[in-house]
Parts: sequence; C-alpha cells; structure tokens
Amino acid sequence: MAGFWVPGVPRAGGPPSKTSATNSYIHVRRTGPGHPAGNNVQGPCAAPAHARRGCTRKLWEWGAQAEVILERSYPEYSVYSNTRQLPLSKQDGPLQDPERLIEFLEPILSKRAPGTLPLADGDGASGDPASLGVGVLVAAAAGDKDRSAYFQNLADGQLDWLLYHVPVSKYGAISQRDKELQYWSDYMYMAPPFLGYYGAASSNATLLEIAFNQAKQYRAILQDGKTQLWRHILDGSFEDEGLWSTGNGWAAAGMMRLYATFHNLRDQHLRKLTEPWREDLEKWVMEIVNGAYAYQYKDTHLLPNYLASTNASHNYGECSGTALIAAAAYRLASLKPNCVEGLPMNAINAARVAIFEKYTNPKTGAVAPVVDPLDWNSVKPFNGTKPEAGFVSPEGQAFTLLLFESWKAYNQAIECKANPSRYRHCPVHTPAEQAESSGV
Repeated sequence: MAGFWVPGVPRAGGPPSKTSATNSYIHVRRTGPGHPAGNNVQGPCAAPAHARRGCTRKLWEWGAQAEVILERSYPEYSVYSNTRQLPLSKQDGPLQDPERLIEFLEPILSKRAPGTLPLADGDGASGDPASLGVGVLVAAAAGDKDRSAYFQNLADGQLDWLLYHVPVSKYGAISQRDKELQYWSDYMYMAPPFLGYYGAASSNATLLEIAFNQAKQYRAILQDGKTQLWRHILDGSFEDEGLWSTGNGWAAAGMMRLYATFHNLRDQHLRKLTEPWREDLEKWVMEIVNGAYAYQYKDTHLLPNYLASTNASHNYGECSGTALIAAAAYRLASLKPNCVEGLPMNAINAARVAIFEKYTNPKTGAVAPVVDPLDWNSVKPFNGTKPEAGFVSPEGQAFTLLLFESWKAYNQAIECKANPSRYRHCPVHTPAEQAESSGV
C-alpha cells in the first residue's frame, strides 16, 4: 500500500517518501453550581486575554486556539453548528468573512517555508500542522474570492502531505510523526478532524472514511483493554504507555469533532454512509468519558494527570484533561441526548463547577493546577500564579473555553427539548436532520 488514492483529490507533491514503514487562557463571570444538570448559564466567559495569548507558542496550541475561535466567535461555522450544514454554503444564509479567524491564521501561515506542503513546521509531528486545517478550510469557504483560493491551496498541500508523505500502517493508520510510524492519542484532535472536514467540504466519501478509520485504528492500537482508556504513545523510538488524561481528552474531543462533522453533512447519501460510524464514535467517546471519570478525585473533582496510576508523582489532579474530556461529554450529550443516561453527568458537572469556581485565578485568569503541556511526566503542575510561560498552560486555557462552549450547547439542548417553540434552531434538530425527516 503506497499511501492513499483519493478520488477527486489530486496530489500536489511528488512521490511518497520512503521510510521503514509504509508511507504514503480565562476569566469567567462567576456562576453558582445551579441545578446538577448545569442549567444556570448566566453569561459567557470573557475573551481569552493575555494569559493565554502571551504563552501560546506551539503549533498544536495554535490549533486548539483556532478551534476556540470557531466555537466561540463563529459557532455557525463550527462543525457543531445547528444552523448550517457541510459543506458551508449560501443556501443556509450569507457567508460573512470570519475576520478574527483569518487575522489569527495569517501570521502563522506566513511563516511557512515556500514550496512545502504542511501548513506550518510541525517539528517532526505530522498531525500538528493539520490542527489548523479546519480553520483554513473555513476561511477558504467563507472568505473573499482571492483569499479563498489562497487558503484552499494551503489546505490542499496539507492534505497531500498527510496522505502521501507520512508513514501509514498497513491498516491505514497515519503516523503522528513524519519519519517513523508512531501513534499518539493527541493525534486524534489534530489530523482526523481536518481529514473529515475536507471530506465534508468536498463531499468526498473516501476522505470521510479515511478520517473515520483513523479513530478506528488508533483505538485498536492505543486502547487499554481493562480501563478502555487510551495509552499516550506507542511504537516508534520512544513510548509512553500511561493513560494520560489530557491524551484521552484529545482523543475524545477529536472523535466528537468527527461525529459532529458527519452529523452535519448536507448530502443525505453521505449522512447515511456515516451513520454506523457515528454510532461507533458515540460508543468510543463514552468509553473514554466513563473510563476517565471513574478515577475522579472526590475532594477536588479533578481527574489525575495519569489515570489508573500508582505513581503518586504523576497522579496529581489537574484541569486540562478534566476540562477537555468533560467538553467532549457535553458535546455528545447535546447532539445525542439519549446518551446522557450512560454518562457520569453529576461528576462532569462537579468538575466544571470546580474549574470555574475554584481553579480559575481571579487575578491572572489562569486555570490551575494544570500539567506542563511540554512535559506530561512533570511531577509539579503549573500553578497559574503568573500570566506567563511556566505558570499557564495555553492548551489548558483553550480546553476550559471549549468546556464552557460545550456546556452552553448542552444547556441549549435541554431548553430546546423542554420548550421547542422558543427556539428557531435546536441542537437536536440540525438542518441536515430537518431535511432528512422531510424526505429531501
């Protein structure tokens, strides 16, 4: 198997490279705990100010920030939109330039070396540049004509890189690393959402299947049979066999982005095609959420940095993984309300309240304690006492904002179910579902 052949997707680069493997931040308006189901939304988080912006330096952190911008500033362009289908189209209303998103992306993309395919230098990580990919594709679809062509060309190059120049297993699992076949749980938030979104934007069934297969294969490789949680890194030149909570958050949230992408497909044939995949993704997200929250500390309501670990120096409670796994759960509960009975919602609500009420520094806006995002084995978490690197985790800040947006969506879904006549669009009735029910 020499990479992938994707109908309708021309290759932008040369032949596949040859390796030993087959190639191819947050200050919040305070809210009380409210109802255990979390109905007491009193207002949004304030904008992610300098504590996160001043510390975000790594590519995957930029990718997480791009997703924050989409979900907070342009929710209609997010895969979680309940007003638009995919691909984005004027059929659902005028498309306005996502200026904040474009202003965020352009300085990053301008540093890209000429003649290269990835969106940015991944420092050896194949998936990390793709973490910007959904934002780039949104800019291509909703931007003006000239900028649309520019962004689409960049997205095409990133796709080519992933499909034809990165090691891939015989079962189609694309490596997280450029030069060796290695599997990271983090990867699920980086490349698969981009692959899935590109497939949705181009109505390409092959790409949609490749995206789903990443989740399927990575789960098969990384999942621990006893806990159903994912190991962090396997194969390649080094491994981390631990059940890192943030890594499980990356995996669960990435799979939810795939689920939402398939859920919002405009083409009814493609929606039908992805129906069994959505059922699998739903189950796999629930495995992680339930598996992780089984280890929640009862006093702090946080998850340990490493789940099911007996190493006291590695199992301190921290907010990053706690927030992202909770965000994935809220998204699933908002899109598939019948899943609520199978999710530990009381534990998740307690974690959310603790993060916003107890673990957000009112002076710096930083969320802590959080694991050092550059050293998952660090024995001392960041404490958030200063709004600067070494005290603040940019990804932890992003995850907390994503948690808030996910919680809002969950509350809206509850309100929609209770009072459907009050809402023009309900998360449980997307345009795609409305078309499907009317036989369109």
